[in-house]
Amino acid sequence: MLNYEFPPMGGGAGNATDNISKNLALTGHDVTVLSSRYGEQPPFEVKNGVKIYRVFSWRNSIHDCGFKGAYTYIFFAAIKLWKLNRTQKFDILHFFFSLPTGLLSLLPWAFKNTPYIVSLRGSDVPYYDIYNKKVHLFNLILKPVNKYIWKKAKKVVALSRGLKTTALRTAPKQSFEVIPNGVETDLFKPSFKPGPCKKHSARQLRLITVSRLINRKGIDHILEALAELNDKDVELLIVGTGSYENSLKKICSELKLDNVVTFYGYCPREQLFKLYNKADVFILPSLAESFGLVFAEAMACGLPVIGGRTGGVPDLVKEENGILVEPGNIAEIKDAVVKMKQGQKMRVCMGEANRKRVLEYYSWRKVAQKYYQIYQEQQEV
Repeated sequence: MLNYEFPPMGGGAGNATDNISKNLALTGHDVTVLSSRYGEQPPFEVKNGVKIYRVFSWRNSIHDCGFKGAYTYIFFAAIKLWKLNRTQKFDILHFFFSLPTGLLSLLPWAFKNTPYIVSLRGSDVPYYDIYNKKVHLFNLILKPVNKYIWKKAKKVVALSRGLKTTALRTAPKQSFEVIPNGVETDLFKPSFKPGPCKKHSARQLRLITVSRLINRKGIDHILEALAELNDKDVELLIVGTGSYENSLKKICSELKLDNVVTFYGYCPREQLFKLYNKADVFILPSLAESFGLVFAEAMACGLPVIGGRTGGVPDLVKEENGILVEPGNIAEIKDAVVKMKQGQKMRVCMGEANRKRVLEYYSWRKVAQKYYQIYQEQQEV
């Protein structure tokens, strides 16, 4: 498995690489991960039965890779692949992100005769992140390269039906499989009894957002909706860091929301469930979202959700377990918050439905099994 991000670095893709690899290792498979190194991380270790190699990457920070981080990883990973190719034989290669990681499949010494599959994550798909002009332009320029990597892959996997639809704009004849992310259901679980037993007034509504603080997440639209609502019994906890953080804090002050909005900062994933369980509703009306791992985490903790009607979110959020809004529509976001505040019984029913849905469809064990079926199919071919 090749991914320039691996916990504690990165978001959904790094977490997916970690959980799929260790679930496969637990069932007796020999799994190697080639990722990037940051800070004091060792260049090699065995963790949960998975062999992890790390190469140098010139990242902006542990939570922000940037272009230079991604492409210095490609350079040093290419060298590492050449060395691994001399001593090891793999049955299949699994690239997370077709760009930049999939570029390694083009190297003549990178296990050229070994079949590979590609997991599309969102930012590597043209037309997905049109709000980031730099990424959007980069993907358009390299679209022919991306198509070639997909064409040569034994299987291309999209995170959601929405991402598959976006990818088809680039390669209408390409076959895509859809496999979602999973959730650590033993970690992310309700730690309270649903209903009015939470330790705050029934009049209060505690919203939580967990996200990288970047423009396309639509967090500024939540702030605008709360300003219009002007209800001091509605509180918002924003968990995460990112390049848009200072702008959001400025917007918050301008809208006079300092008393109802709290910026928590970074929280380790191992502690996130505690914050989810102190909230009543998860909210994130993203402008673009390939899957939305934080939605699934919140759902696993028994929270109803408010999400944007975009990308992979509609795969997760149905009428019985949340409310979908048009991204950027302040009125719809405000109305959704009001409905959640007034519908305590509705919230309880949605939360119970969410926990059940995650256990049925989104455990990492089941996701790993789906990938293993693909690996087997390619070996049989």
